[in-house]
Amino acid sequence: MSETQRRSNFSGDRAVSYGSVGATQAADVLVFPPAGFRSAQSEFRLGSGQERFDTATAALMTWGVPKGSHLEVVSVNEAHSEGYNGLLFNEFGAPVPPTADALDQLFAPDGTPYLSAGTTVELAKLWSPSELTSSYRVIYVVREERRMGYALGTLDYEPVIGEEFFSVEWRDDDSVWSVVRSVTAIAEGRKYFYLTPLIRLRQWLQRRQYVRSLLPARTA
Repeated sequence: MSETQRRSNFSGDRAVSYGSVGATQAADVLVFPPAGFRSAQSEFRLGSGQERFDTATAALMTWGVPKGSHLEVVSVNEAHSEGYNGLLFNEFGAPVPPTADALDQLFAPDGTPYLSAGTTVELAKLWSPSELTSSYRVIYVVREERRMGYALGTLDYEPVIGEEFFSVEWRDDDSVWSVVRSVTAIAEGRKYFYLTPLIRLRQWLQRRQYVRSLLPARTA
């Protein structure tokens, strides 16, 4: 049975800036996004075999996507919620008790700890050439035998609100894929209304960067 580790906005930190938290988990979100939101998905083949899956997973879970996409990781603040271990959900979306294995801290081969639910991150160069930085919270983490990933939810209210899910999948045909799913909405206001086509284009180009960011040449 597959399980998803998820930590909600438990601490007194900033709340996420959108309502449909966890929407990227929904199986039909690409067809039926939340009202006012647009969903999209991009994927890219990284190779094949368990070694490629393990290498890509280690990069993914240590901020390899923004780093491999030429973004700047300005700051990372780990979640420190004593006594709170997050929630687990089975494949039907029903909550189940956390297990010790699911909550264990995992590490990349170089000793870097994997990111965890509840962590906040600030990224720069996302809306380049603008100097605007964007803040996110890790909404949930997926840890399965042949799939690993996490979702980032926005903490800011502009220019885009919503959630993006980044994952690596080792499929039945032995191929390894990078997958990015987004469920987002453009900020309200006349300024962003007129900029909507450019913002959506930027998002499309960024997803193309994201799914290629875990290639060995980019994560080395």
